[in-house]
Amino acid sequence: MLEKLLENWLDSASERSYQPVFVQMLSAQGYSVVHSTRHAALEFGKDILAIAPDGTGCAYQLKGNPGGRLGLAAFRTIQPQLVQLMSQAIVFPGFPAGRHRSFLVSNGYFDEEVQRAEDDLNRAKYPSRLKLISRGELLKWAKGIGMALWPSELDDTQLLLKLFLADPRDLLPIETLSTLIEKILGLGADSKRFGREQMDRAIPAAALLVGIATARFAEQENHLAVAWAWILFLVLTIGGLERHRLTLKGPAAKALALAETSTSDALAALWQEVKTRKDLVEGSPFTDPEIYHWRKVTLVGALSCLAIKHEAAACLELEDYEDLKTWLLRHDHNFNVWGEGAIASLVPWLLWTQQHEATLRSDFQIGAITGLVIGSNQRDSKTALANPYHSFESIYRNILPFGKPPKLSEEFAGMSHTALLLFHLLVRTNLKQTCRALWPDLTRIHHRYMVHDSAWEYCHLAIRYGMDETLVLASEGRWPELCADARRDMSATLPTAFVKRPWLLGLWWQVAPQRLTPDASRIFANALLPNWGF
Repeated sequence: MLEKLLENWLDSASERSYQPVFVQMLSAQGYSVVHSTRHAALEFGKDILAIAPDGTGCAYQLKGNPGGRLGLAAFRTIQPQLVQLMSQAIVFPGFPAGRHRSFLVSNGYFDEEVQRAEDDLNRAKYPSRLKLISRGELLKWAKGIGMALWPSELDDTQLLLKLFLADPRDLLPIETLSTLIEKILGLGADSKRFGREQMDRAIPAAALLVGIATARFAEQENHLAVAWAWILFLVLTIGGLERHRLTLKGPAAKALALAETSTSDALAALWQEVKTRKDLVEGSPFTDPEIYHWRKVTLVGALSCLAIKHEAAACLELEDYEDLKTWLLRHDHNFNVWGEGAIASLVPWLLWTQQHEATLRSDFQIGAITGLVIGSNQRDSKTALANPYHSFESIYRNILPFGKPPKLSEEFAGMSHTALLLFHLLVRTNLKQTCRALWPDLTRIHHRYMVHDSAWEYCHLAIRYGMDETLVLASEGRWPELCADARRDMSATLPTAFVKRPWLLGLWWQVAPQRLTPDASRIFANALLPNWGF
């Protein structure tokens, strides 16, 4: 069954959708990937640049021939690129000088005429020789790297089929993918502790599963689903290392770096789509209004994190970043806060604008959203916002005027999961009078949040070992104490990798809004704006 799934993937993937898997395969074999282009070809067919274990530079051109063969006519069209690849020195930061190896990769087969043409090219006096890598070798690599470590019980096989057969135009079935990755990385309830060698084998296996599972989503240019999958892989890998008490180094560090690139590439492709659109409407404008507001909030959250990622380590072209910055700072952004889950998308945007907005507008935006949440969730409210454990889909189905949708089983008035963390952000703006005005209503709300027993538990969609705490604030508060509480260092409560990667912490909230807690919000704000509010 698993082998059939691998074959089905190879027979349907384009070069763009199997490229993230290919770089993970190289990494698992000891190669150091120097560059993986975001598009079909960077220049002269150099899609991927890597350094072999013996220190030799390797350049790869990828071609997509799903379920077919690359014939001589197709080979002749790319032959000029191959000649340049074989004859010209490659100059790229980190790539070794001198002779390099050249490869043409296809997920199909090469005709005999192509193999003869390859031999003819190699007879010429070019500095580099060309080698063909076809479907059979890719399948062999995949089997050797990951298939043996994939969950193989009947229930797990059903989850794999559900994942591979999901509608690629829909949202990613995140719970299904999470269950499978957790078992591979030893994060299951009954999993034993992994050693370094076992973890170094498990991480590429999980990356292989993620890349193959998202191939059909990539084919449909569902960039958000692809990004979510790699975010989940990154977070669960960090959680696995934390649980097994292993440091981030060696093969694990290489796999995570490649996954970070895959994440930023998917988000960059999402930005390119947004950038070229006149509006964000999908389908009929008469039936899209409700979904439009969810879409707008989701895009703002994801793209704010992309901007934060670029500022930490450039992942966009300068022009693309400037355009993204202009879009995020637009004054005509209007949001419908459909539930507290929307706050998980708005917090990264609020803090990013706080960093880049030269006026007090960002301060007032934080005050407005804080006031909205506090006011909406008072004890007598008829329009209380649902907590972040409820998705937009479940909330929207609940308010549909027709049919008998399943009713939400909770009452949300009188409590909130995000009011307190928003108030912490408001305190840091030093808008003291606004805070004073909101304080009485803030104290009338029960503030709920999950406290995990171990830092690695934060990396789960559903925390298994922790406590759901409720905080009731005193009727009176002292400003110096509020300021100190808002700025408190909580970095010890999460894995260090999150503190060093605030962009990933913000993206994790996009996938799992319930993981936006007061402690996590403090860590994000302190990492992004260490001097804010002092």
